[in-house]
Amino acid sequence: MHHTDDAAERAVRSFAAALIGEIAHELNNRLATMRETVGLLEDLARAGKAGAAGTARAHASLDAQVGRSLNIVRTLGGLGGALGSTGRGFDAGAAIGDLLAMTERWARRTSLAIERDIAADLPRAAGDAALFLCLVHRLIHRFAEGRQPGGGLALRAAHDGTGIRVSLALKGSRAAPGAATDANEHEIDRELARRLGGELEFGGGGVLTIKLAALP
Repeated sequence: MHHTDDAAERAVRSFAAALIGEIAHELNNRLATMRETVGLLEDLARAGKAGAAGTARAHASLDAQVGRSLNIVRTLGGLGGALGSTGRGFDAGAAIGDLLAMTERWARRTSLAIERDIAADLPRAAGDAALFLCLVHRLIHRFAEGRQPGGGLALRAAHDGTGIRVSLALKGSRAAPGAATDANEHEIDRELARRLGGELEFGGGGVLTIKLAALP
C-alpha cells in the first residue's frame, strides 16, 4: 500500500505539472499572436500603409485573442476555486468542464472527440477536487491510448439518487481503454478514487465509472 500511496502522490503532482503546462502554452500562443499583430500595425503605420480595412482586421484579431485569453483566465479561476475547496466539496460538473477546456488543445492534437453529457442538477460532490481532476485526467488519457483510429470518448455525469456517477466510455472503437496500461496504473486510479471517498468501477463494454458521494 505504501508504494501505491507514493505513486498516487506522484500522479497528483504530474497532473498539476501537465495542467500548468497546458495553461502556459495556451496563454503563450495568444500573447505571441497579439505581439505579432501589434508589430504588423506598427510596420504599416511607419510605411504609411495603415489603411482602414487592414487596421480593422488587425484590431479584430487582437480582440479575438484577448477574448480567448480572458476565457483561459476565467477557466483557470474556476479550477483554482475547485482545487481550493478542500473540505467543502466541489462542483463536479463545473470542474469537468474547466478541465476539458484546458485540455482542448491536446484533444485536438490527438484527434480525440469528447462527447460530454453533464447533468445540470448535480449536487456538490464530497472529497478533494484535485484528486478528482487528477483521476479524470488520467482516465481520459488512458482512453486516448486504448482507442482505435477515429474512436471518440463519451463522458457523462449524473446523480443517481445515492451519489454522483461520472462515466467514461469509448465511442466508435472496439479497443479496450488502457490496453497498454499495466495493473499498477489501474491500482493508482483505484487509490485516487479511494482517497476521494469514492470508488472506481470497471463495467462491461469498457465503461469506467467514478462513484462519488454527494453532499447533502
